[in-house]
This record gives sequence, C-alpha cells and structure tokens, in this order.
Amino acid sequence: MNVIVKPQGNLDVKVSAMLQQKIAALVAENYNHYFIDLAGVKSLGHCGVSTLLAVDRLVRKTGKRLSLCNLNTSVQYILEISDLACELDIVESGYDDEMLRVGTTIQV
Repeated sequence: MNVIVKPQGNLDVKVSAMLQQKIAALVAENYNHYFIDLAGVKSLGHCGVSTLLAVDRLVRKTGKRLSLCNLNTSVQYILEISDLACELDIVESGYDDEMLRVGTTIQV
C-alpha cells in the first residue's frame, strides 16, 4: 500500500519538523511506497532540503521507497543547484499508475 503526504506552504523549520514527524510515524505503519507531493509547497529552504534527505534515508533504511512529485519550478531549481535532484527519486509529472493505488493521503 502507498501513502501520499502533502506538505503545504513554505517548507520551513515548522513545516519541516511536522513532515519529518509524520513520515517517521508512517514508517511504523509499514507502507510500501511513500510519496511527498510538493504541489502545495511555495518555497524550500535549508531546513526543507535537510528534511527531504532525512526522510529519504529513513524510508530507505526500512527497505521501502520514497518519491517526490509535483515539484514547482523553484523547488526543482533548488534541488538541482544543490545536486540533490539526482540523489532523490523525483516523479517527473503528476500521478502515475502506482500512485493511484494509494492507500492514504495526508495533509501536513
């Protein structure tokens, strides 16, 4: 089963902490694939980048998969200039068939 987590607004210290806590709690529920839908994220700062890397490591450590999707231009740019676009799994456009088999969608 898959889960989609949808952070909103600026991925700053507060939202980043909430996102990290939510993903950590979801890991215990044993989903197979975690999607972070960034369509509602307006900006991505240092805390947001660090959080994305941390949750990616956390999910991978359990043998599961984490993908980022629906990145706006500024978020994509930040990940590219920090050389993280290649390190993180980014779904290029919208929702694919696997995402449509989602079990849960959560707003953060």
